[in-house]
Amino acid sequence: MLKNWAAYLVTLLSTFIFFLCYKMWVSWILLLVVLMVPVLSLVMSIIASRTMKFRSDCQTSVLIGTPTSLNITTSGLASYFSFCRVKMTVTDHMTGAVKKHVFEIHDNGTSKIPIDTKHCGSYSYWLTWLSVYDLFGLFHINTNLNKNNEIFVKPVPSIPERMPNMFGFKAKNLRKSKQPSSEIYDIREYQIGDPLRTIHWKMSAKKDELLVKEPLEEYGGHSRVLLKLTADRDELDLHLGQIVFTSKFFLERETAHRIRIIPPDRGEVAFEIESENDLERAITNILRMRIPKESPVKEKEPEKAEDSKEGSSDED
Repeated sequence: MLKNWAAYLVTLLSTFIFFLCYKMWVSWILLLVVLMVPVLSLVMSIIASRTMKFRSDCQTSVLIGTPTSLNITTSGLASYFSFCRVKMTVTDHMTGAVKKHVFEIHDNGTSKIPIDTKHCGSYSYWLTWLSVYDLFGLFHINTNLNKNNEIFVKPVPSIPERMPNMFGFKAKNLRKSKQPSSEIYDIREYQIGDPLRTIHWKMSAKKDELLVKEPLEEYGGHSRVLLKLTADRDELDLHLGQIVFTSKFFLERETAHRIRIIPPDRGEVAFEIESENDLERAITNILRMRIPKESPVKEKEPEKAEDSKEGSSDED
């Protein structure tokens, strides 16, 4: 805006010098027009800001690597005679990184702001301010938008190096059976109300007390899938894709399981997965978790490295 004012002042000075040197009706009109430019600019910016309508929309969930954009639509009475700038703050919730951007919109219509879907995570696209300028860029009026669009970039299911084995992953446990008879049962003392058919007569004769069979059945317990949060985003994206694939593999076989997460700064977090909704909820929470910062690798000094070699040779 300072450049626009500088250009206007130079134009005004040149027009005034022309008026002094050539005092004719043309110079009068030209000087009057130049003097009226700030007034017209101020009026245009006020009308544009008062009549400006702003709307933003985007997909709340996309797969990693899928091209998508944040759509911003503006309309208003003086939009063709003005332009606006949108200030936006982008926050990556997994790393805590914050970036600020400014985008210009010149007329009515929809402007598409590309969204980075290179890595999985939860991203907040917070539209903070809308600055409406006149056509000459001399004045602007700010409007507080305070609109937040949270976008989840979700992993694509990826086959792990070793396919899940139901025999190895499905935990076997015993619980009380609803069936009156079963090949698997437990022995307990007789209680009033137990059916006579459940009495274990041979065991009762040996123990000299009434004992009954309590039928049991096998059921699949919780399988456990482990995810360790890492600062390597490529590796984390791959592991998240393998988690999704493995979890869907279990759900297709009606196997309840548990996703265990090891965050760097707190205790283990576990998500019970029994349905597709549980999996979606778990992935959403994982994408909001903070990953550890990458620690710098310290290079060994040449002198110390030589000392260590000499020390090891002496011990040998």
